[in-house]
Amino acid sequence: MILFVAGGSAASRRGRRCGDLIVPSQGNAPDSLRLRPGLWAMDNGAFSRFDAGAFVRMLERFHGRPGCRFVVAPDVVADAYATLARWPFWSALIRGTGFVPALAGQDGMTVDDIPWRELGALFVGGSTEWKLGPQAATLISYAKARGLWVHLGRVNSSARIGIAARLGVDSIDGSQHTWFPDRRIPESEAAIEEAIAQHRLL
Repeated sequence: MILFVAGGSAASRRGRRCGDLIVPSQGNAPDSLRLRPGLWAMDNGAFSRFDAGAFVRMLERFHGRPGCRFVVAPDVVADAYATLARWPFWSALIRGTGFVPALAGQDGMTVDDIPWRELGALFVGGSTEWKLGPQAATLISYAKARGLWVHLGRVNSSARIGIAARLGVDSIDGSQHTWFPDRRIPESEAAIEEAIAQHRLL
């Protein structure tokens, strides 16, 4: 399980289970980040405020950079219908710039709602109650059965890391790692190792 850290923190490149989550508002220059293939991804900033222009400029800046795990297609937090309505346009644009589109799972989304053949990854968003509930767990299981990368957002505690390990997701992120990288990143990397070890014993 990989911990993706937003903000371009150098701390995110220290550990073997840590990578970069690029967000539109940061305006990061690709050459300044020393990205490692398979250890970076791009979000859309919709949780705070989606800016279409900033999102497209981010795709343009990172075009041609190898090893991006996924780009989260613009979504509407906790609204499955509105998120799915945005998917056709934005997923095509992401694919057209050479990246893998991830659909953000949101409250109310079911297995039958998702255009599985169009996805490169599943990003589990939504409200806390939904993302940790049975409906999201079913989506995660289905995505993993199809061989898709699965990411769980807003993971800021050891307890939540344990849940992520039990769900079998491939990567996580959380704002605490951006705000307090020197403390929270090492703590979470240790929690990831422990959670994975415990999960293997189950």
